[in-house]
Amino acid sequence: MKSKPIGALFGLLALVAILGVAPAFGQTANEVDIQAGAGSSANAACVTTSNCFSPNPITVAPGTEVTWKNGDTVSHTVTSGKVSDDNAGSLFDSGLIKKGAEFKFTFANAGTFNFFCTVHPWMAGQVIVAASTTPSTNTTTTTPANTTAVPEFGPVASIVLAIAVMSMVVFVAKTRGIPKF
Repeated sequence: MKSKPIGALFGLLALVAILGVAPAFGQTANEVDIQAGAGSSANAACVTTSNCFSPNPITVAPGTEVTWKNGDTVSHTVTSGKVSDDNAGSLFDSGLIKKGAEFKFTFANAGTFNFFCTVHPWMAGQVIVAASTTPSTNTTTTTPANTTAVPEFGPVASIVLAIAVMSMVVFVAKTRGIPKF
């Protein structure tokens, strides 16, 4: 009668894995990662896919604090506006963010906010602050051509999911049957 506790364990592992992966699809995270290699050149792979800052764009609710984390080997900035703006940096400017460091800013009002790296001006992104599911627009900004956000999976969720699947395979092979929950 060991199948009940083992079945419960498999169910628990699967639930943890699903809960760890699910937020990536709803994009509830308020973190933007600066990709490794983003500062290498204007020809970096992330430039053509518009994801040197990932996710890009990111959509959040008013009052959300967004955190930019530098995963690159060189320092970057997160500066509001566009390179061509006369008032670039007037809303926020992180200064240099060293490797592994982060910068946080709270977006109080709805709108679309562009940002870029002053050191590597080919790196650009957007924060869309929307009070509802329909993003509002700001007449002084434009949406980049590529607005596809790629879901990000946490490393723990992937490991737990892999363990759950492997455990299930081993259990089925030993008992020659599918566990009943």
